[in-house]
Amino acid sequence: MSTTLVCRVQRRLPIAVVALYGTLDQSSVARAVVTMRDCLAEAPTVLLVDVSHLVVASAAALRRVVSLVAEARAWPDARIGFCGNTPETNALLAEYEPVDRPSVYSDVDAGVAAALDVPVATRTSLALRPDAEAPALARQYVVDTCTDWGISRVAKLASLVASELVTNAVVHARTPSVMALRLANDTLHVSVRDNDPRPMFRPDPGLTGAHDGDHGRGLLILDAMADEWGTHPTADGKVVWATISVKPPHTPSRRSDV
Repeated sequence: MSTTLVCRVQRRLPIAVVALYGTLDQSSVARAVVTMRDCLAEAPTVLLVDVSHLVVASAAALRRVVSLVAEARAWPDARIGFCGNTPETNALLAEYEPVDRPSVYSDVDAGVAAALDVPVATRTSLALRPDAEAPALARQYVVDTCTDWGISRVAKLASLVASELVTNAVVHARTPSVMALRLANDTLHVSVRDNDPRPMFRPDPGLTGAHDGDHGRGLLILDAMADEWGTHPTADGKVVWATISVKPPHTPSRRSDV
């Protein structure tokens, strides 16, 4: 018998707040994880989870929620905080290393106040239809955006990464998509969200053929171009993301031979 758990998204960007009401256990944790991932797919700076009305009935279920802390740190480079913890929740969180557990706040207002100190990344987005013109539109949009943001050095690379992500949405998802660009901490984040729930997997390193049923060739190209990339499920599909460093290359200083 499934347990009652209500997940309410109270705000999204740039600070997301999800309130959990009811009991968190093995039968209800998937609902909480899906809701949190859906908010993370929009790339907030901070995701706050109000647990003041939550009963944690399973330590294993809480582990699945806490595992999103590391996932969010990898992408979208967002922090996760728990608000209104009970003594029981705090006791369970104490078992984790500080880097692996969420920040803790007395209530949502305190969490929002702390989150307001986190710099908001520069961002923009483009809605795309699932047609043959979408990759070219995405490439030009990325080039124009990189130029506007003063990072034209990575414009060509970023446009190729975006083209691969959008092509995947057009050819395999076959749904409308939204490409988002964010610039944060010397990193350009490129993501494409579509309405196809089928996951994507990293290709076999030995794959060299021109055709592969699991998107292999295109993902090998993405593997070679992006610093990091990955995919997360959302409530109505998935988001595929990639990151590109915008730090200028290190130039060794010249030394005199005298």
